[in-house]
Amino acid sequence: MIYRIILLLSLLLPLSSCAQSQGFNTKESWQAFVQTVEDNYAYLDTAPTDWEALKAYYQPLAINATTQEEFVDVLQVVKQFFIDPHFNVSPLNEEDYSVTPTGSDIWVEKQGDDFVITRIKAGSAAAKSQLALGDMIVGIDGESTEAAIQRVFGNTLLPLTDAHKTWAVNVALGGRRNQERHIEVASDFDDAKRVQLAASYDAINLLRTKAPLVVKQKEGIGYIRFNNNLGNSETVRAFKEALESLESTQGLVIDLRNTPSGGNTGVAEPILGHFVNANTAYQGYKIQNAGKPYQEAELHMAHVTPSLPYYSKPVVVLVGHWTGSMGEGMAIGFDAIGAKAVIGTPMADLLGGINQFPLPDSTITLELGFERLYHVNGSYREDFVPQAVSWDGHTASDSELNAAIALLKAI
Repeated sequence: MIYRIILLLSLLLPLSSCAQSQGFNTKESWQAFVQTVEDNYAYLDTAPTDWEALKAYYQPLAINATTQEEFVDVLQVVKQFFIDPHFNVSPLNEEDYSVTPTGSDIWVEKQGDDFVITRIKAGSAAAKSQLALGDMIVGIDGESTEAAIQRVFGNTLLPLTDAHKTWAVNVALGGRRNQERHIEVASDFDDAKRVQLAASYDAINLLRTKAPLVVKQKEGIGYIRFNNNLGNSETVRAFKEALESLESTQGLVIDLRNTPSGGNTGVAEPILGHFVNANTAYQGYKIQNAGKPYQEAELHMAHVTPSLPYYSKPVVVLVGHWTGSMGEGMAIGFDAIGAKAVIGTPMADLLGGINQFPLPDSTITLELGFERLYHVNGSYREDFVPQAVSWDGHTASDSELNAAIALLKAI
């Protein structure tokens, strides 16, 4: 009889209690999440959201989660409010969105009540489709644009700003991980059209089978384009060989527009070293630590040392929406060490240098920008604005590259 009573009681326990009895405690995990963010995230003070309101709204949802996966789903909605591609929560599953900007090839901006395509990634599935700059997003994967926004933000009742809505549309356009996308657009010139796109990761994964760099010359100007490989140590050797082949050029274009996944300083610093002849500062940083926010931390300077061969000719750098993380660090680094210009559109704004923080008694890991990064002039890295170039009206024309070559030839 006692055994039957115990069995009956166990069947009546809520699922959350069962999950907690197996070692995962939602209340403790939520507290650990909040503490980790508050102790380590160096961008909490500039976050485009009300952190206190966010905690109050999502705490009960997180604590009442019945599984770790459901708990992670709540945190993944919370992190969207920060509009920071460096703020991530794992593990991910196939129903989660592709990570922006690596898993994205379309960029929209809100213009009035519409979300308008302002950038399409070169070489991507979107670039090979019928999508065009100026198209207005009407639907994503069978849902209206508004429904797609609500899905990204988990049907929240919290108010969403235009910045949040724009971010949500861009996330939704990247699609679910490794899944095809269906985009419906309209324009002032054509009837509405539906476009089927391959998974956004397909094109970026294909780069792993290609050479690490695109290297060529045009009109006496050298050109080096990175293939999303700033985290691959082989890129350092490849860059040195490329530079040796371009030593006779009168100037050089460095193309960072396909570096959405970022990389590390072990790759970036030796490359920057080819453009200095003395130990030179290229970026600043402050580290957020528990009990000592970054505002109180000392500003340190990161330096590059000379690498051979030394390239002394003028350099122009190209950047854009798919210049991310270490790509952004290299952009401001080139600007600091004397590049003639950094040309392009605003970069991806992957905030800070990141670290991984596992939550106890779970397989959950947070990625946070714990290191606040600065241009050597003291401004925030995310505030850096490249020199804009007007689009010349031809989809096939690379206006930014043409402008860079013209600038170098005029020197």
